[in-house]
Amino acid sequence: MAIKTPDSASMSGIAVDKILRFHRRVTALLAALLFLAGCAPKPPQVTPSKPQLSRVSWDTLAGAEDDLQLEGLEQALARSLSYFERGGREISFLVEGRKVSADRIRRTLLLLREMLARGELRLPALARRFDLYAYPRQVHSGGNVLVTGYYEPVLEARLEPDHVFRYPLYSPPPDLIQVALEEFPWLSAPETGPRRVLGRIEGNRLVPYFDRRQIDGQGALQGRGLELAWLKDPVDAFILHVQGSGVLRFSDGTTRRVGYAAGNGRPYRSIGAYAIARGWIPREEMSLQTLRRLLKDHPERLQEILWHNPSYVFFRWVEEGPLGSLNVPLTPGRSIAADSAWYPDGVPAVLTGRLPLGDGTHRTRPFQRWVVHQDSGGAIRGPHRVDLYCGTGDAAEAVAGRLKHQGNFYIVLKKIDEPADILD
Repeated sequence: MAIKTPDSASMSGIAVDKILRFHRRVTALLAALLFLAGCAPKPPQVTPSKPQLSRVSWDTLAGAEDDLQLEGLEQALARSLSYFERGGREISFLVEGRKVSADRIRRTLLLLREMLARGELRLPALARRFDLYAYPRQVHSGGNVLVTGYYEPVLEARLEPDHVFRYPLYSPPPDLIQVALEEFPWLSAPETGPRRVLGRIEGNRLVPYFDRRQIDGQGALQGRGLELAWLKDPVDAFILHVQGSGVLRFSDGTTRRVGYAAGNGRPYRSIGAYAIARGWIPREEMSLQTLRRLLKDHPERLQEILWHNPSYVFFRWVEEGPLGSLNVPLTPGRSIAADSAWYPDGVPAVLTGRLPLGDGTHRTRPFQRWVVHQDSGGAIRGPHRVDLYCGTGDAAEAVAGRLKHQGNFYIVLKKIDEPADILD
């Protein structure tokens, strides 16, 4: 389970030059950026210990088919293709010392879709047309990624508060400032790539934005007209923040979808890990379901646990979705969230691991399936984390809430046979 804070186009950041003109304090603002970035102005340096993608034999896989009989894969591939047709993001991703071009990923998707239509997604054909890449396996883990799951909850809501529906969902506040660190290359940490710094202006300084305790506990945003809707359960509101999107059901039976619009820029801290550390839930029993039960049975711990995570999410109304960080609808069982600093956006991949049965127990079964990188998340950082989108509603929660197992993640790229496939 991972908080969904994609670097989405839905959050319109205020350009740095506008900030500078408005506040006219160049030196103070850059000093604040230096402090927040946690690094001194110096040229980027290569980190020798950084893991590298390496080519893997297709024989590593038992087969590229999966138990869903490839259901939803064509749709997921088409949605990534639509992202590249809109222009996508500039690709500057190294594989075997070469930069992967956006067009190579686009043509990988096209070829996979053609082979899928012809029923040719079999190992011999795949090995002839594609290369498989992976980061090294983690020591003592049995895999190269930790696989978790997320889903889209369906929640009762109201457009006006009352004595039951008292917990607001906020739209992005106008004083939330977003600074693109890639505009300041001497501030960006080379091992993580471009990141956003978010905050607010206090006097002539850029300071961190309000955290969860200040917003929910101290009313930092009250009275500003930012409320989109109201929920009746603070735990539901928190889980919606974690999942990043949801369907709201109103008293007349109508529904509307909300999606991620922005975050407060604070680091994500796992309340599950906190509950384990405090001895409230055994590690082997941790799941979204057991966490819900803890919060229900011990309301006196509610604020302590929820406020442990200072990260906060702001929402917007969306017509379709849920939308991932590529601004395309996610496909259940096919879309995954990963760190774009380590995996190219839109790239297809094969994910293996164990999937919960969704029957209320911790029983699992092995799975191996085609997926597409279409989302990101505040807790999904580094090369060894992948979050699988499991769908909408209670059935999806039953799987996603218990999905936390080691697996392997292999990205797929069309073999280099044309100059357009690489960037020198």
